[in-house]
Amino acid sequence: MFGSNVLDIAIGLIFTFLTVSLIASTVTEALSSAMSWRANTLFEGVKKLLNDQNFTGLAVDIYNHGLVNGLSSGTTTAGTPPSTKPSYIDPKLFASALTDVVNLNPTQTVAELKASISTVQDQQLKDVLNGIVDRTNGNFGQIRDEIASWFDQSMERVSGSYKRKTQLWSLIIALAVAILLNIDTINIAATLWNQPILLKGISPSAGSNAEQALAELKKLQLPFGWGNGVFGNFFSGVNWLLVIPGWLISAVAALFGAPFWFDTLQKFVQLRGTGRDQKKQS
Repeated sequence: MFGSNVLDIAIGLIFTFLTVSLIASTVTEALSSAMSWRANTLFEGVKKLLNDQNFTGLAVDIYNHGLVNGLSSGTTTAGTPPSTKPSYIDPKLFASALTDVVNLNPTQTVAELKASISTVQDQQLKDVLNGIVDRTNGNFGQIRDEIASWFDQSMERVSGSYKRKTQLWSLIIALAVAILLNIDTINIAATLWNQPILLKGISPSAGSNAEQALAELKKLQLPFGWGNGVFGNFFSGVNWLLVIPGWLISAVAALFGAPFWFDTLQKFVQLRGTGRDQKKQS
């Protein structure tokens, strides 16, 4: 009995975390899309890569190039961010665009390639391109491959920056969801310990999106929300000291992501089913 109750409580909490994760990720993705976070983060990354923070040099030509920003008019002026920015740039297309902008082509000798590179204003970028030419002995295909690899490695750091930003916002949004809906992990765990029957109908496929998960929580009658005098009780005595940690646990757990909690839910529901089958056989 004890083991069964613990398993039921775990399933209930996992489903709660799944619900908060789904809501937080849905809101974060909508906010990211509306604010063009991915495109703007990539834009800043390209400017840093080309040492063109003021957007007055090579970065302007790159973002006006059809291979990189095919949806733009290609007439963006220096110092003015493009009205349309791609959210992803293929490394090979970036390499082709950069060689076009610097006027590198397959017919040039090593000396001619370096003469074209000498027109680049930034010394660090010039050294990078000259080094690539030296390492490839002027082989144009290998030059483009090395530029693509250089770009790809640099964008991995940009991707890390984007993930950190979205994780921070996911945490903030998850905490806001936990507060607005009063999803208190501690209270839910205590309720499930006393009323494990609430979870008997839950299935691995329950809550495949935020709306369905929230509806499932209501159907299971798990304790959340501010109705039935809960709001007034929050300010009674030291109740709030117990509720706030419950909110924080819900918010932090959401950072693991909905896919993690969905997979975990499936495993625990299957484990519970296996345990019941074994009891029947015995």
